[in-house]
Amino acid sequence: AEAQNKVNVVFGESAADINAFASTAAKDLGVSRRAALDAAGGFGNMFSQLGIGAPVAATMSTSMIKLAADFGSFHNADITEVIAAQSSAFRGEYDALQRFLPLINAASVEQEALAATGKKATSELNAQDKALAVYSLMMKVAGAAAGDFARTSDGMANSLKIIRATTEDASATFGQKLLPLIGPMIAAFASGLPGALDSAI
Repeated sequence: AEAQNKVNVVFGESAADINAFASTAAKDLGVSRRAALDAAGGFGNMFSQLGIGAPVAATMSTSMIKLAADFGSFHNADITEVIAAQSSAFRGEYDALQRFLPLINAASVEQEALAATGKKATSELNAQDKALAVYSLMMKVAGAAAGDFARTSDGMANSLKIIRATTEDASATFGQKLLPLIGPMIAAFASGLPGALDSAI
């Protein structure tokens, strides 16, 4: 529910695209629906702060999660590590991402940004220019890692990822059905607990 709320706020009308993507993430990427929504919300929030509109931010966010799943599969890494490395790169910190893309660095990002914007000097580049350059480079130089999750989804490692993600989705669905019953009980307990403790003390 928290992840869904974040997606709704960040993407607005484009949240439907994120939801459709997340609904098949367990099978397609070995990522639970909650994890996909959470990652998309994180990327989208960052992109929106850079002035990138919601529809474009939605496309970029899902592309980054797909690429993270491919990098995780190809390099035998946890997808959360890859997403953290990608997020750091968008903030101008490239060391962590170099594990997956050795050639990405400040110079290559600036070169890509200059080529894309037509600007003449790196001093003219803003945060959005550089973030879009990072995105472009990740997509361009993914190399053999691109599409690796789909190619190897029937292998042991990725099969286990799919099983874990599917299990988490099932647990979340069960929890959603219980929420109308448990939610009011927890709220009532939380409301009454401070008074009860004061009385006891």
